[in-house]
Amino acid sequence: MTANSVMERISGNDPISCLTPLTPCNSDPEIEAIEDPKSSPDKSQKARVGPFWSEPDATSFRVRGKKYKEDKKKVPSTPSLFRLIATDIVESDSSILGGICSHPQERVQLALKREKEQLDHGISSDMPPFIVCVNIVLPGPPFYHVAFYYAVDDMSIIDGTSGTPSSTLANKFFFTGTDEFRKKTFKLIPRISKGPVIVKKAVGSKPAIMGTKLTQTYARGERFFEIVIDCGSDKIASKVIKLCRGYAKSIETEMAFLLEGNDESTLPEEIFGCGSLIKPNFELDSRFIKSSVTG
Repeated sequence: MTANSVMERISGNDPISCLTPLTPCNSDPEIEAIEDPKSSPDKSQKARVGPFWSEPDATSFRVRGKKYKEDKKKVPSTPSLFRLIATDIVESDSSILGGICSHPQERVQLALKREKEQLDHGISSDMPPFIVCVNIVLPGPPFYHVAFYYAVDDMSIIDGTSGTPSSTLANKFFFTGTDEFRKKTFKLIPRISKGPVIVKKAVGSKPAIMGTKLTQTYARGERFFEIVIDCGSDKIASKVIKLCRGYAKSIETEMAFLLEGNDESTLPEEIFGCGSLIKPNFELDSRFIKSSVTG
């Protein structure tokens, strides 16, 4: 097989290549190939107008400033540290609490396989050096997962070598710290930009340390780090999620993800990634995968 034929086969419009361009991935033909056709027979026959996800401007969110512990002042965040490259709504037969990035039929594992195949044939890879995934697991049934994938294009941003407070904090969170530290550090800022008042009031806009409210676990690999948030682990959170699901087709939800800074060595805070869901139709905008794959 020639290098050209390999490139033609592995660089098409498939779920792997969606790790690079900022384009909607819910209508890719190869995604349907890894679905259970019995679970969603009509999805390929219907299409929405425009993508169900986008990347909000991180500077529209306010975060803790350099002197926050003294003056309690918040400031607009800098632009996102990472780059949003894909967002998925994935349905499964049960919650995938072990991480989607480790699933052999999902984006990251397929992308790593493609990268190896490219390099073996002397073809340069467009795979980012590191992927961070935030996997929000919704209570079921049905069992849905909303996964935001971020490219870390510059490892100095997260390995401490840039010398910035956020890099030092990220190095501890992603590589050297304990899960107890991670539980007390990962923060989410929610915002309902469009939707009924009842949903806006239920969700609010107050930053939350997710690991102190919900069960938060992690899936790690040499090239990725996944934060898994089990929304079904708390009764109140489950009720809010079910309320939002009921209004999903009429609301736009924006989220900012960051690590909490508590002193000048880890301040100011910087948002590492944002993501939004735009009036999602969970049935049509999702694809089905089995929670476990054998053989």
